Amino acid sequence: MWDLREAAEVLEAKLLRPKGPYTVRGASADSRRIGPGELFVALRGQRHDGHDFVGEALAKGAVGALVSRDPGVGHNLLLVPDVPKALWELARWRRESLDFVAVGVTGSFGKTTAKELLAGALGTAYRTYRTPESYNTEIGVALSLLSIPEDTEMAVFELVESDPEELRRLCELVQPWAGLITSVGPAHLALLGSVERAAEAVWTLAECLPEEGVLALSWDFPELRARVERCDGFCLRFGQSEDADFFPREIVEDDPEGVRFVAETPAGTLPVKLRLLGAHRAVLACGALALAWGLGVPGKLAAQGLAQVAPLPHRLELRPAPFGWILDDCFNANPVSVQAALFLLGRLRLPVRLRAALLGDMLELGPEEELFHRAVVEAARAARVDLLFAFGPRMSAAFAHWKGPGLAEPEDLERLLRGIREALGSGPALLLVKGSRGLALERAVTALAQDQEKPAGQEG
Repeated sequence: MWDLREAAEVLEAKLLRPKGPYTVRGASADSRRIGPGELFVALRGQRHDGHDFVGEALAKGAVGALVSRDPGVGHNLLLVPDVPKALWELARWRRESLDFVAVGVTGSFGKTTAKELLAGALGTAYRTYRTPESYNTEIGVALSLLSIPEDTEMAVFELVESDPEELRRLCELVQPWAGLITSVGPAHLALLGSVERAAEAVWTLAECLPEEGVLALSWDFPELRARVERCDGFCLRFGQSEDADFFPREIVEDDPEGVRFVAETPAGTLPVKLRLLGAHRAVLACGALALAWGLGVPGKLAAQGLAQVAPLPHRLELRPAPFGWILDDCFNANPVSVQAALFLLGRLRLPVRLRAALLGDMLELGPEEELFHRAVVEAARAARVDLLFAFGPRMSAAFAHWKGPGLAEPEDLERLLRGIREALGSGPALLLVKGSRGLALERAVTALAQDQEKPAGQEG
C-alpha cells in the first residue's frame, strides 16, 4: 500500500479536495472494474475519456483519481499535466520503493499462459504477484506496479514484444532479474517486418537482464538458438527437442481435463499434470519449470503449482454448447497458434460426430498474409476438420481453397452464426472458435453458447 499524499509530492501535483483515508492498494483505468481502495487513472481513449467516469469510480470505492483536468466531482484528485506520463512516474517511484525479484516474460505468442504457469510454479516457494490478464503494455505494466502488495517476493510481468523500444522501456521500469522467452514467429509482422526482426525484438529482454540473472529460452526456434551466445547470464533451454535442458515426453494431449506429460530436467524426470489443453502447453510448462528451478524452486514443488493453474478465458477453454462443446480460443490468433488449436481440435477425446472450426482473420501479418491464411486452411484439412467456417475478408478469401463443406462470410457474423447453427444442429459436435483480437469473436462464443447457459425451461 502507498499514500496518495506522498504520491502527490512525487509528482509535484496538486491534490484537489483532499479527504481521508489516503491509503492506496492498487490502480485501475477501468471504472467498471475499479475496486475499493484503488486509484482511478483517467486515461483518454479513442472513444471514451476517463475523466467522464471519475464519479462512477469514486462511488465504487476508489480512494482518488489521477486526472489532467478537474471533472468537478469527487475528492483526492491528483491533478497533473499529462496522465500517462504521471502514471509512468508513479510506477517508477513505486518500483524503487519495493524489494522484490522481477521476472519478465515475452515472446511472439504464449506469453500470458507462460506468465500464469510461471507464477503458479514460483508461488509454491515465494509470495508471488503476476500482472493481471494481458497487461503487457506501458499502461498495463505501470498499473500492475502500482498494485503490487508490500510483501511480494517475486513479481512476474508479461511484456509486449511488438515494439522493441517499448519492451526496452518496460525493462528499464521493471528491472527484471530473470526472464522467459516463449517463442518467435509470424506475429505482428506488419509492425516488425520479418521473423528475424521479431527475434531481435524479443531478445531485448535477454539484453536487459543483469550478468548474474537467469534466462529460460525456447530452444525450438533457430532464430533464438542463434542468439544464445549473446546471453551474459545463466541460460536454461526448454523446448520439444531432447537437446534442451527441459523438455516434455509421453505427452497425453487428448484428455479434455488437461494435458499431462513427463518432464525431463537436469535433476531427473518429473510427472506433470495441467488443467490446460494443448500439447504446446507442455512446452510452456517446461519453460516455467526451467525458470522456477533457476530461481531455486525444486521441480516437484513447481509441478504442484503448475497443476493448480486454471484455464484462461478464451484461450483453449472448453465450454458446453447446445450442439456439444465449443473450444474457445478466440482471444488472439497467428499462424502457429491456429495450427496448434486445429491439431487439438482433431485430437481431443470427446463423443462427437463432427469437428468444426470457425476461423477469423489473422491480423498484422504483413505482405504474406494471404499465404499464411491459405496455410491454416491446409492445416484444417490435415486435421480432418469436417466443417470449416471463415469470418473476415482474409479468411474468406482463403476459404476458396477449402473445397469442402462450410461457409465463408467476410462481414456478416450473424449470417455466419445462423449457418453454423444449421450445419451443427443438435450435434454432438466440437467447434473451435479462433481469430485475432480485432475480430472480437467472443461475440460468436457467447451467441452460440447462450442457449446452453439459460435456466432449464426458459424459452427464447
